[in-house]
Amino acid sequence: MLEDRKGHLAILLGCVLYGTTGIFLAHVHGMSIPSMIFYRLFFGVLLILLVIIATGNISQIKLRNKKKLLALQGIVTVVNMFFYFYCVKTTCFSIAILLEYTSPIYVMIASPFILKEKITKQSVYSMIIAIIGVVLVIQPESGFSGFKTDPVYLTGILSAFLIMNIRLMKDEYPQMGIAFWSMGLSCLLMTPFAFGTPWNIFTDNLSVLASFGAVSVGMGAFLTIIGFSQVEAQTGSLLSLIEPVSGVLFDVTLLGVKLGMNVFIGCILVLISAFLVSIKSQTREEKLVNISEKTT
Repeated sequence: MLEDRKGHLAILLGCVLYGTTGIFLAHVHGMSIPSMIFYRLFFGVLLILLVIIATGNISQIKLRNKKKLLALQGIVTVVNMFFYFYCVKTTCFSIAILLEYTSPIYVMIASPFILKEKITKQSVYSMIIAIIGVVLVIQPESGFSGFKTDPVYLTGILSAFLIMNIRLMKDEYPQMGIAFWSMGLSCLLMTPFAFGTPWNIFTDNLSVLASFGAVSVGMGAFLTIIGFSQVEAQTGSLLSLIEPVSGVLFDVTLLGVKLGMNVFIGCILVLISAFLVSIKSQTREEKLVNISEKTT
């Protein structure tokens, strides 16, 4: 049973680690956003590389076919980061998260055509519950009325692309290879911003930046890539909605932010959605096993 759920668990744990972003950002001082993005990626890729060397899995990062998809993964990751932080700057943090987590909608629309996945009633119900939950988590007072359209809606589309692209590459590249090359290319593209921070400010933030990169990219991104490669794109995108919930819970427990009733209800709805998605996937897998046993 645990073996069957390892993809779900990898996504959930990876998104929880992603949810620590607010904690780390609260302890980084005097640095520009592009510079923080670079060092976050740099220390994350460094951890992945050290793990590859320590485990003797160098062959997993050997370049194979589908190099264009691998390059697109790295490029779109960087572009999505810029859209996300642009949204934070021009609107607000909650709107940015809401736009980021519209990705399940785009995945559900596109996956039947790109990945040949079926849209089920359970998936639609789970998505509706999850989106309502996310809105309550990030906009507990205004709800949907606080939402404004903006060109940065692309951040949700780009996030959906990243999820589905992992599914397209999974037969060619192991998870370690996808994580290393996509994050490594993203880091390379951000290199021009590496030296935009004065040395004394960099050294003051060094320990936080190293921890930030290791936790959110080195472990968080790697785990989510493992998960997304093992579950349907629709399932993975819905499970990833646990990230804003975990971010809120970290804010409450570690940063002392007060949790309102609407936020609490939103967290419960997202958790219910994740549970429904997991049950749906388990039921489908059991049916496939039963069919396979009958045919043999």
